This record gives sequence, structure tokens and C-alpha cells, in this order.
Amino acid sequence: MASLGSASVCRKQRCRRYDSVRKIVYFVTASLDGFIARPNGAIDWLIQAEGNEDFGFAQFLNSIDTVIQGRHTYEHVLSLRPYPYANQKNYVFSRKLFECQHAEIVRQPVSEFVGWLRSQPGQDIWLVGGGQLAAAFLEAGAIDELKVFVQPILLGEGIPLARHIGRDIRLTVKHSRDFSQGLVQIDFEVIK
Repeated sequence: MASLGSASVCRKQRCRRYDSVRKIVYFVTASLDGFIARPNGAIDWLIQAEGNEDFGFAQFLNSIDTVIQGRHTYEHVLSLRPYPYANQKNYVFSRKLFECQHAEIVRQPVSEFVGWLRSQPGQDIWLVGGGQLAAAFLEAGAIDELKVFVQPILLGEGIPLARHIGRDIRLTVKHSRDFSQGLVQIDFEVIK
């Protein structure tokens, strides 16, 4: 249900006012040495949640209604059954895909797409990954926050958190939290 007069949109009983710009959040898990996956894309090293602990994931999912992925990340996520982001609007950046089962394909420059997406009503936006797409978003000044979950492991090599950024990106720590399994969450705001 959309109401232009009140500038709010209700979706599945989650309401949010849209007086402010939608934030793009890079919510990601990385090894201590900054890798989000092994060189072949494997994530077998990730700590799995135990018991009722979900590392704040459910709360985060309730704060977003849009998911952005690169092609490789999307292809990996497709192997998960059922598709985990079916309740969100999905976009996949790709030059090779011609159709996606769960997403719209984006071929335009990041800054152009982000300008359009932020103007649409909705909740915050999750940049799922991967590292190459995250770097493009960071270079374009399109990421507002990073929520990095640091795993207590050194991989030595792999796919970096943000591949080949062409400039320094300054961050401010907003919050940090450690979990009993050794995982540390650090929330950053991008200084613009």
C-alpha cells in the first residue's frame, strides 16, 4: 500500500517514513585479513550461527527491502534453497547475464543506477557483494555504511572485501560488538 500524501509505504506490516534518502549498506563477512571468500569463491570457512544467535541478521533484513548483487554473488546465492531474498526487490549487476529468475539485471553505471534507486520509495538497500561491485560502489560514493563481521581466521588469499578501490575511503566506527563464537561486528559510516 503506498500513500503519497503521508510519504510512507507499508510492506508486510513494516512501515517506514521516507523523509530521508535510503541508505546503501554493505553488510558482509570477512576474514581478519580482509577476504570475503577463497580465490575460488568458497565460503566454507564462515562461522555458522549456533542456537538462537543470528548475529543480528533478522533485524538487518527487516530494515531493508532491496538487495543488490554482482553476478558471481548472485550465482552463488542461487544455489541456496529456497532463494533467501525472495521478499526483497533484487538487482544484479552483470554484463553477461541476459535474464535472472529473481532479479532485474543492471547494466548502467553505478552512480546513475544509485541516483534512480535512491529516488524510489522504500527501506534501506543491502549491497550483498561481491568485492568488485563493492569497490565500484565505494568509488562512486554510493555506500553509506559498512557492517563488517570479522571472522577469526587468516585466509592468506582470496576475494577481497573491496577489490581495487582507486582512492582512499575514510570511515568512522559507529558501533562494535563481539560474539561468543569469536566473530566481531564493526559498523562503519562512510565519511563523505
